[in-house]
Amino acid sequence: MTADRGSARFWIAWTAGLLAWCGALGAASRYDLALSTAVVDAQSTFGRLVRLAGEWPGWLVVAASLLVLILGRAPGGRLHAARPLAWPVILLALINPLLVTQLLKQLWGRVRFVQLAADLSDFTPFYLPSGPGAGESFPSGHVAMAFVWAPIPFFLQRRGHPVAAAVAWIVGLAYGSGVAWGRISLGAHYLTDGLFAAGVALLLAPLLVKWVSGLSSARRRSPGCAA
Repeated sequence: MTADRGSARFWIAWTAGLLAWCGALGAASRYDLALSTAVVDAQSTFGRLVRLAGEWPGWLVVAASLLVLILGRAPGGRLHAARPLAWPVILLALINPLLVTQLLKQLWGRVRFVQLAADLSDFTPFYLPSGPGAGESFPSGHVAMAFVWAPIPFFLQRRGHPVAAAVAWIVGLAYGSGVAWGRISLGAHYLTDGLFAAGVALLLAPLLVKWVSGLSSARRRSPGCAA
């Protein structure tokens, strides 16, 4: 019964997160053009820094996860115990920045703010695709990469480390928000481009952590299987 209640709470919370994300996208869409018009500076030092190095911390998280998978194969060590976290990070990096983001960029065709016509006539809200070849604004690849850390706080909370999870949330959200703002300030993306990429990561992360943790638990219960 306890497991059933825990699963029900998980899906209620996840569905609430999905609805909140959809509502936030709808609300933010009204301010996309106005925000970009107000803040974009093609010479923004912060924006240039984010363009050049904003993805590096995300790549470091992915590289560390790969090392955990490679070096932690032997049961019993600390790295082996971290493998159920490394797998969700790697899977999220493959699904969101690589698959979802790049596919939508090619098919959606949203024109970046800095590439809009002088009269802004080719601006489109995120929910109205212009089609392949029109532009590559939606969604933000930098933000998708900046949120590959998302499985970490869910994993820590699941393992009973609420303080560490809170720290991970604070650091991760500060980093991801900074990258999103840098991309907006340079005119490379709109608010909803970043919000979409972040939302996909934050919705996929708990699903991946739950799935991988479930597989690990099943292996531990199976005779003859290494944890």
